[in-house]
Amino acid sequence: MGDPHRELKHLRKLAVANPTKRFGKLLKVIQQDAFLQMVWQQVRTNKGSRTPGVDGQTKEDVDDHVLHDLAHDLATRHYRPKPVRRTYIPKRGKPGQRRGLGIPAIRDRIVQAAIAQVLDTLYEPLFRSCSYGFRPGRSPIQALRHVARAYRSGVTWIVEGDLERCFDSLPHSVILACLRKRIKDERFIDLIRRLLQAGVMEQGQYERTYSGAPQGGLCSPILMNIVLHEFDGWMEEHWQANAPVPQRTHPEYARLKRNLVRWRGQLQGRIPMGRQTVDGLRRKIAAAEAARHQVPSYAPRQTLSFCRFADDYLVMMGGYGKADAHRLKDAMATWLQEQLGLRQHPEKTRITHWSQRVRFLGYDLRGQRNLNGTRWARLLIPPAAERDCKQRMKRLCGYTQIPATDLIMSLNALLRGWTQYYCYASNATRRFGYLTGVAFWLTAHYLGRKHRRSIKRLMAHHYGVDPRTGKRALYVPLPGDKRLFLWNKPPQHRSILSGQVFAHDTRPVMMTSWAGGHSYEQRLDLRARYGDQCQYCGRTSPSLAVHHPNRLAARPARKQGPARVIQSAQEQQPKWLCADCHRQHHPGGWQGAATA
Repeated sequence: MGDPHRELKHLRKLAVANPTKRFGKLLKVIQQDAFLQMVWQQVRTNKGSRTPGVDGQTKEDVDDHVLHDLAHDLATRHYRPKPVRRTYIPKRGKPGQRRGLGIPAIRDRIVQAAIAQVLDTLYEPLFRSCSYGFRPGRSPIQALRHVARAYRSGVTWIVEGDLERCFDSLPHSVILACLRKRIKDERFIDLIRRLLQAGVMEQGQYERTYSGAPQGGLCSPILMNIVLHEFDGWMEEHWQANAPVPQRTHPEYARLKRNLVRWRGQLQGRIPMGRQTVDGLRRKIAAAEAARHQVPSYAPRQTLSFCRFADDYLVMMGGYGKADAHRLKDAMATWLQEQLGLRQHPEKTRITHWSQRVRFLGYDLRGQRNLNGTRWARLLIPPAAERDCKQRMKRLCGYTQIPATDLIMSLNALLRGWTQYYCYASNATRRFGYLTGVAFWLTAHYLGRKHRRSIKRLMAHHYGVDPRTGKRALYVPLPGDKRLFLWNKPPQHRSILSGQVFAHDTRPVMMTSWAGGHSYEQRLDLRARYGDQCQYCGRTSPSLAVHHPNRLAARPARKQGPARVIQSAQEQQPKWLCADCHRQHHPGGWQGAATA
């Protein structure tokens, strides 16, 4: 194989041309050195590549020799995946609860990423338009737009669905059976089977895995979508979900409209008035217009709209009763159990009236009725989401050890991403204005504690007009007479029904970089002092690294908590070094230049 991108493009072309085609010789695609090199460039940029698996290796231990040996093992069928290291992370919004996370070995991550690339190429043209989770070019906002448009068709009852432990309970036999519908390369399928059955290592104890895909594995999301694609197809083909239903004008609305046309024509002299009087026609027209506002323009119809994001889904039923919703819920539970071996969550799967609130993808949706009887979805920011955002801001501003530049950059990144996601809510303008004030005062008190000044004295040196927004805001000075302003202009409210994209992805700011001793403020100071010149050898280089000679994290802990790590980069003299000099300062333990 020559160019791996060209090979994937060819596979996608075949997949689009023939949705029923079964593909073979897929293992030959991923076992090529060029393909593994391409996949490795994507894996190494992931933050998780610095986290070791059961073998203790990270991205620093992978080179061309490792990739060549991996390709050889795949070609000779000597590749054996290692068990997944299981760890637990806290569930957001659920104090005290934890979610299991699987961390594969670095070699297994490369293989999983290669498999995910191939599966995505084959199945993306096949997936239904009602599926939005873990798919390229699809976002939660598009799923919410799907739901909002369904409300306008006259929703009466909503079935909120959630699958219980979806990643952990996917039967391996079901996964492989779904793959065989599209793939005839048994060696490729056997490779996936070995990855699924590699086992789990937890606290030094090995456990075999008989079902499920490890949550955290690179190919687990696409495997889940492949299995649940059968559910999408059953909903659309058996229940005719998302099928267009022609609208019919309401008879009473049509009668009033015809009368208004005739009476207005008589009033204007285009139609003979007969025995009608001008005052009588005006009274009839006013009464008909008032009555028309109370009548829907279209007759009621039965519609069924289905939307799924990962293992969460909504079924919007229009023109149906509550008994019909219960029958559909029971039918879905039976089909999922019998065909896919999955169970609906007993607490999270419920039936809700269209006028009550529904929680979906972080938003609260509530149906509203217009005067003419039509309905629409009103999106709201949940109070819990706002409290979580405030708690994160308070936690950041509580560490006075954080450099001021790093703090404001972290706050700006947090608020910019949070507000761009929730700008479609009806109460966005009011809640964003409140958060702007919270961010201002939290930052002001942080700067006051850090510089030992009152708020009044602080405003003289850290409060001014932001030239980009024209508003007054807090700022911190930067080298070169520049200023970094605190976030002060929230985005405008946007309609969820608009098809335009208002948020653009930018390079993310590592909010926890200061927690590891990497200060962006120190990097700016060193660049302003030395420019592109290495402090050790004097050579000019466009890519220089901040070297910390004596990191406190490596010393015996004198104090506990995050303050010890945050303070690490502040109590020493960092150096501005090129890649070669940086290697000399890390003998035997450093594999490449990493910017701060």
